[in-house]
Amino acid sequence: MQEPDRTRLYEEYRAALQTYVFEGTAFWNRITAFVLLNSALLVARNALPAGHGADWMRAGVGVLGLAAVLLWGHTALRAHYLLAFWIALLRDIEHRLGMKHDAPYHMYDAFIHSRAVELPDGVNLRLPRLARVNVNDSTSLALTLVFAVVWIVSIVRLA
Repeated sequence: MQEPDRTRLYEEYRAALQTYVFEGTAFWNRITAFVLLNSALLVARNALPAGHGADWMRAGVGVLGLAAVLLWGHTALRAHYLLAFWIALLRDIEHRLGMKHDAPYHMYDAFIHSRAVELPDGVNLRLPRLARVNVNDSTSLALTLVFAVVWIVSIVRLA
């Protein structure tokens, strides 16, 4: 490979890495925003006066909460695939640069799939099978489901 091509690939690698980091940070920022939105809607719903006069408002806030949960689920699913794209692109660039099994995202893939990984300094690591669950996805899914159940129950209780 000629030097200008190699330099361009390193620039692509850096850009892809920065975008991957940005997307990961944005993912957690979105989770925080949706948790705050749903919490604020719950506080608003519970702050409404007691009695049947506010039932329509409670139902309205419940529908808003359910819509927020659906949007949250869509956003989390999209983020999952965006992050997977950037990891695949990073691995592809590593391959085109001639980096082999000791390249960062090749090692990451092996580590995530519970295969033994040897770092350059000789340290061997293996991710336990129980820890293979994607924390980003499972955390977002658990929170989304909890809020969805809360909103559905709050709407059904009004009927």
